[in-house]
Amino acid sequence: MDKDEFKKLLFKVAFCTMACDGHIDDREVEEMKIMDKSTSYFESIDLSEELEILLADLGSKGIKVIDELFTTLRETKLNIIQELLVLEVALRIIYADEKYDDNEIHFLKFLRSKLELHDETIVDRFGVIDILKTSDYIQNYKIEDSDEKIIARIKLPDLEELKEIKLK
Repeated sequence: MDKDEFKKLLFKVAFCTMACDGHIDDREVEEMKIMDKSTSYFESIDLSEELEILLADLGSKGIKVIDELFTTLRETKLNIIQELLVLEVALRIIYADEKYDDNEIHFLKFLRSKLELHDETIVDRFGVIDILKTSDYIQNYKIEDSDEKIIARIKLPDLEELKEIKLK
């Protein structure tokens, strides 16, 4: 995956993480702006354009946008640094509003299940994360629930709420 495609993937992770709890908090949008300004995660990517593409996809495909994200993560060979960045972006968005609900927890754990990172690597990078119990949960997730069942739990905000996001 080339750098620009990976940056678009990171943005899609951030967008889906913001949307997965059914509400877009202003602090989540601000965190995305901070990541844009203070990191190279989205460098050289027009976030407004990417947002328009995702909003159009969401309008036509609905929850399938999140399913496509997970399919991409499952089918794309990312290196360890890229996988850590995917997880970091999701964690930063989830923690931005200083609360997390069940949808965000399900989303994060399902996202984690699509990565090949070892638990030790996650703990080394982020420390112990109370909402991300890794091995046991991931193993159970893969066995007990189908992707469709897990994605069906996610509720998206109203498209009009999403259209109000301003990144520039």
